[in-house]
Amino acid sequence: MTASEDLHEAWVGFCEGLKGAVDHVVDPDREVSDDERAEGVRHVVRMLSMQLEQVFENDDPLHPELGWRYPSKMGQDNPDGLYQTAPLDLAHTYRLSGTVGTVRSLGFAIMTWTFGTAPIRQLVELDGADLMVGPDGDFEVFFSSQPAPADAAPGTWFELEALPTRLLVRQFFADWETERAAELHLECLDASVPPPRLTSADVVDKLGRAGAMSSFIAAYWTEFGEGHLTRGEINRFAEPEALPDTSGLGGTERQAYHQCLWRVGADEVLLLSFTPPACHYWEIQLGDRWYQSLDYINRSITINDAQAAVDDDGVVRIAICGHDPGIANWLDTAGVADGYITVRYNLAESDPVPEFRLLAAAELDDHLPASTARLTSAERTARQRSQRRAALGRFRR
Repeated sequence: MTASEDLHEAWVGFCEGLKGAVDHVVDPDREVSDDERAEGVRHVVRMLSMQLEQVFENDDPLHPELGWRYPSKMGQDNPDGLYQTAPLDLAHTYRLSGTVGTVRSLGFAIMTWTFGTAPIRQLVELDGADLMVGPDGDFEVFFSSQPAPADAAPGTWFELEALPTRLLVRQFFADWETERAAELHLECLDASVPPPRLTSADVVDKLGRAGAMSSFIAAYWTEFGEGHLTRGEINRFAEPEALPDTSGLGGTERQAYHQCLWRVGADEVLLLSFTPPACHYWEIQLGDRWYQSLDYINRSITINDAQAAVDDDGVVRIAICGHDPGIANWLDTAGVADGYITVRYNLAESDPVPEFRLLAAAELDDHLPASTARLTSAERTARQRSQRRAALGRFRR
């Protein structure tokens, strides 16, 4: 075939793959509402957008860019997060430099990007506290398969296997209004000439990879979430020893996770209670049936240790429902009947399992101590406006 025929065939296959992805989420046997199926189609489109950016615009390990996505919306993305990623080929040498800012949690991971084809391997994982930081917050680290030069400062050179990988940066904001993101720059020290324009063979390859991954990721997280239903994890977290092994999915090993399906009726409140462990950071969020976070820009669907009120007995109690219950700790179900909830404990000394209690809305106050913090409607509106402005500012929007 000619190059033009190859391109056309690749495009047709790309479109057919996307049709298969949408067929998966609109499957009439899937027990979700029509509105939720519509959101599933949007999820496929989001995964396509993410893959097109990574595969077509940021896929050159000699000229990597620390790209970020708004919204990320994959695998129960953390609403506190700014995620950045870039391609690396560790046959070359890279310098990551910048300033650490004041963000609560700054993490770097280099991993094999084999999602869907093989378990992901983490080659290195760093926390902001692991960096050698100067008095102005500046730092630099090097990643390479070559040995460290004699003049390399201790703790700045990481000799790794010569593998194709991706760098993933996680920045988690606890106080959205005041914390400043790290400013980062990544460069390949071996690059000597600008990248060439794409060839027909390049585009054929990229269409195949982008289409396959868009479809696979959307289907994967749908099935991952439905595993909670299969295991009966509805308004109930599994004990840590019963959790499925997710080490090959690229999650950070410095964080403990609890996840299950939440379900609450229009006249009900799901009360979540736990005593926070000693940890660097914790966060709880609501997501939908496609394992993507709900709308954290305009609604209160997430809460962390900087935002939550703790009752006098040391317990955090959170009301999960579709109406404002008047207490400070509220997670808004955003008109959704059910979805997935994620709890994260970062660098925790223990791993308590939060408990749920499903109540009639009128019964909520009977299960709260007198010390529970309250918010008026005006205070709620002011808080949400402030958080909306801060969240959009994180993404320069």
